[in-house]
Amino acid sequence: MKGTGQALSHGAISILNAFSTGKGGALSIDLWTRAKVTLRDGSGEFSVLITSDPTESSALVVAAVKKTLERYGDPAKFSGEIITSSNIPSAVGLKSSSAAANAAALAAASALGVEPDHDTIIGIGIDASLESGVSLTGGFDDSYASYHGGAVLTDNLRRKVEKTIKVPSHLHILVLVPPRKTYTGTLDKSKFMPIRRISELAYSEASNGHLWDALTLNGLAYSSVLGEDPKPAITALEAGALGAGLSGKGPAVTAVVEEDDVAKVRKAWEKFPGRVLASSPNEKRAVIEG
Repeated sequence: MKGTGQALSHGAISILNAFSTGKGGALSIDLWTRAKVTLRDGSGEFSVLITSDPTESSALVVAAVKKTLERYGDPAKFSGEIITSSNIPSAVGLKSSSAAANAAALAAASALGVEPDHDTIIGIGIDASLESGVSLTGGFDDSYASYHGGAVLTDNLRRKVEKTIKVPSHLHILVLVPPRKTYTGTLDKSKFMPIRRISELAYSEASNGHLWDALTLNGLAYSSVLGEDPKPAITALEAGALGAGLSGKGPAVTAVVEEDDVAKVRKAWEKFPGRVLASSPNEKRAVIEG
């Protein structure tokens, strides 16, 4: 059997980081990762080309493809090629790993010619993330938002959705991306326990509909633990952002902004190193292309 499949999944920003409590929240944004998987008959290895950043490890996408073959086929029967492209900066907290795992798993299912179950694909991506060491909790919140779009609050340890939230599509998501990376696998999970109570309060705020207050509180708390500068988030708030804070383990800082304040936040961020990406909330589900 030979087959090729291609799929696309979106990135996301953190509303709540799950490191300290196991409960998290994420909002899908319209940055994306595309994966193309070609299967060939015969046991062997998969060659990988990550076109947007060839220096990044291929372990995650290979694990996602192999786990998809285990679920829907027989990995011992195949070798092949994986090619990914993305406009999501890697290792900065914008859920590039979740998007890549989702896209690779979905593309592999398409290459096999099967109609995949959504929950199964998300689970495959989470398992691949844990196996390859790119996630501490599996990132169910990130994976779900990346795959389904929208905003979600989750229990990551139980892989359970606790609430989905409709976010106004007119809002702007600005991201300050510093010129460096931080890899989740290098973090010590125990260091996040001192902010557990703050994380619980932030989760309560999000559950009650105060998403941007939760995003801000979460971002400031995690910045303090991770040694990240809180000034970009504070500056964005002073310039009119509805909420601002570190996304994931950073170093990217996100700001949720109304149209009238976009230019003000951009101007305020000019004094910080890095580049500013403009995005918007995404409601589209991951999709098989072609």
